[in-house]
Amino acid sequence: MLTQPSVRFAVESARDVVVLAWPEQAADRERLERRNIPRLWLVEPGAEPPVAETCLEDWLRLPADDADVRARLVSLARRAEHHPPRPTLDEHGELGYRDLIAYLSPAEQLLARVLVDRFGSAVPESELLAATGDRDGNEQTLRVHVSRLRRRVAPMGLTVVSIRSYGYAMRADA
Repeated sequence: MLTQPSVRFAVESARDVVVLAWPEQAADRERLERRNIPRLWLVEPGAEPPVAETCLEDWLRLPADDADVRARLVSLARRAEHHPPRPTLDEHGELGYRDLIAYLSPAEQLLARVLVDRFGSAVPESELLAATGDRDGNEQTLRVHVSRLRRRVAPMGLTVVSIRSYGYAMRADA
């Protein structure tokens, strides 16, 4: 019988599920959501449970049976396989993905900010040019910066793909 949350449970899956106490650790919710990290909330007796806002989130009321906790963890881990983790980019140019870090140049940071914010989605060249502050709309300069960013993120398991006659997208390697 589980009465207190543990920090992290290893699940027989490619990803871990974070186990948190509700409502004590509610402040972590947004950060975990931004990174697509699956989480199980253990709700204190008498507390109002959270409304699950995504399929990467679930809850159980304490005390909880070990078998119920394990079943929820496995279910969350399986759902998480369809939602790759998202990279993070801090204000100092540190790009994080999974447990890897790359330090980006100022130009790479500007491009990465837009691509990370729209991770997995196509971003028009015009939007990337605007993000870099290139008022002349020099597509060749953009290609050079994208090429450098590609080389920087490739060892992390990320790719920047070109979408012909449109723009670019940052994705996780298959």
